[in-house]
Amino acid sequence: MPLNLLLNLPAEILTNTLSFLPGQDLESCKLINRYVRNTIGDSARLRYVVALDDACVEDNPYNNTSISEKLQALTRRELSWRKLQPNASQSITVEHFPSGIYDLTNGVYFLGALDRLSLYYLNLPTLSSQTRALTWSRIDVEHRIVDMGLAIHESDLVAIITSRLDLGSTDTENSRFRLELNLLSFKTKEPHPLAEKPNILIGNISRVKPSISIEIVGDHLALATTYTFNLSQPPDHFYLWNWKTGALLIDHEAGYQTYSGIVFLTADLLLLSNIMDEAFEFWRIPSLPHFETQSNPVYVISLPPLSSEMKILAVSCRGEPNPVGPNSTLNSGQLFYVSSLQAIVLFRIYIASMSEEHFTLAFVVHRQSLIDIFNNRASPPSPEDASQHLPWSDWGPPVTRWIDTTGTPTRWITTTSGQRCVSICANTPSPIIIFDFNPYNVAKMKDYVRQYFSHRMFYDDEEEKLDDEANIFDVPVYSALPYCRYESVVEYTYDGVFIDEERLLGIKTDGSDDIISIDVMHFG
Repeated sequence: MPLNLLLNLPAEILTNTLSFLPGQDLESCKLINRYVRNTIGDSARLRYVVALDDACVEDNPYNNTSISEKLQALTRRELSWRKLQPNASQSITVEHFPSGIYDLTNGVYFLGALDRLSLYYLNLPTLSSQTRALTWSRIDVEHRIVDMGLAIHESDLVAIITSRLDLGSTDTENSRFRLELNLLSFKTKEPHPLAEKPNILIGNISRVKPSISIEIVGDHLALATTYTFNLSQPPDHFYLWNWKTGALLIDHEAGYQTYSGIVFLTADLLLLSNIMDEAFEFWRIPSLPHFETQSNPVYVISLPPLSSEMKILAVSCRGEPNPVGPNSTLNSGQLFYVSSLQAIVLFRIYIASMSEEHFTLAFVVHRQSLIDIFNNRASPPSPEDASQHLPWSDWGPPVTRWIDTTGTPTRWITTTSGQRCVSICANTPSPIIIFDFNPYNVAKMKDYVRQYFSHRMFYDDEEEKLDDEANIFDVPVYSALPYCRYESVVEYTYDGVFIDEERLLGIKTDGSDDIISIDVMHFG
């Protein structure tokens, strides 16, 4: 349409036409002339589109709240996060003896019990229920819990991995226990109605239980088993099921201590941390079972090369929220959702030296950047291509940012949601620190800091060399992903801080490092 005709349209029709543009294009349209600028500024609908884009969130079309109310709620929420001033806070004590099993997703916090027969959880306050009292609920199971995976938001699914004595086993040493996958409905605590096989045998194991990495997106459940310390050095396994049909699509065996951490990039593409090769493997989800010699990553990217004195012990990773399957409808009353594609992925790397010194490093990268790296690979995927790793120097520096973890708790991975990552100095009164990788917020912070000095606010959009006094890496390591950082005015004494898209959870522990109380701060 010629520009002069567009400008002669009535404001209502122009508003409807402009509503199909993304927020960044609407910002550009404001430069056309005063009429267009005023049309956008006078329309709550268009301002909401811009606000969604700026906050890297997506509208929930199934929520019937008015556009103007959604816009007000989003504006208040972003301001509360920027100031780190919660709208409401409350505390709850942990009434059970906790285990190391935990997760935080979509407004639900899980904390396992020491007897490994129960999962306790909190339904956290929402925008419409900020004053609702916190109470513990629980899911009980028959056999001992090894770990769990969640897809509550998308599928009402809690996947609990359990172990039990295999009474039919004739092997008294190596295969005495059954490792099983139990698929439950979060609402009913019963076997999930969409799971044709709600109980799936993963395999037989020895008394020493493996570490589990598990993620669920759409119809697919990805699970990796690895053993940290086991004298028999059993192999690692990477499994992929269609959890609804029970079909095993991938059963890939790898060497002892190979895999550590899974991230779904899209509903049909995932990233697997390979600590043996110091790399990340891209795996495509097959439509049919795809076993053994046919099971291979389709692309591999490398971490910076470690010095000969160093070894990776484990990699924990988190990209919250997960993507959703192509036919999924999110089960939530939220006004808007954090964009999974624009979310950051946090990788925390645990390293040991030959002299048994231990180090923890962390870096973040946008999920979309990893997808772009895969889509822009030089040649079509094949086993031959996958054997040739893309060096860190060819992908890492411009799209990642290494974060200093000195003095901060690193045992919990639930420290990132959307574009934000949270940190705090443990065991001493300290401000809560937010690292924000939203490019709009970085630009806004940059403009603010240029005009007003504040020790609470900082931004960095320059390439930076990792401070590597211990010579962990064999080469200098650089990263340049822009970010801004802001701190709370109030200082807190927490042993850890968790984050989801609406809340912060301040964690307090006892002398045994068991969680004893939780402060919930709601931001909207």
